Amino acid sequence: MFNIFTTLLKAGAPTVDLKINQTSAQIGETITGCFNLHGGRKTQKVKRLECSLVKTYDDGSFDTVEEVTTILMSEQLSENETLKFPFTFVITDKFQPTTSNITYRFHTNLVYSDNLTSKDHDELVILTKSSS
Repeated sequence: MFNIFTTLLKAGAPTVDLKINQTSAQIGETITGCFNLHGGRKTQKVKRLECSLVKTYDDGSFDTVEEVTTILMSEQLSENETLKFPFTFVITDKFQPTTSNITYRFHTNLVYSDNLTSKDHDELVILTKSSS
């Protein structure tokens, strides 16, 4: 019974955390950082790591504006093990600056055994390009 309960709550499941070096950028700038994968209570097979940039509107609706990366893998993530993968993303001119009505987030999913997922969300502020 306890195992069913912890499975439902994903207690002890592997986690993913995108660490970005800056939370705001102008068009043309590059965002860097890394994905940190942390093992859970038991060894799990990791299938893939996915990251998308999502635009959220003030009414709660959202659009996926860019599939940032998908890393296919066949890794065994042991208990308390940490894996790191580099992250790089260029803010192109196809993105509108962040406003009170539009915000952006990186949505990261770690897909592991039985297609279960761990999720992470990181806000990104896109600034108006300053004139030089």
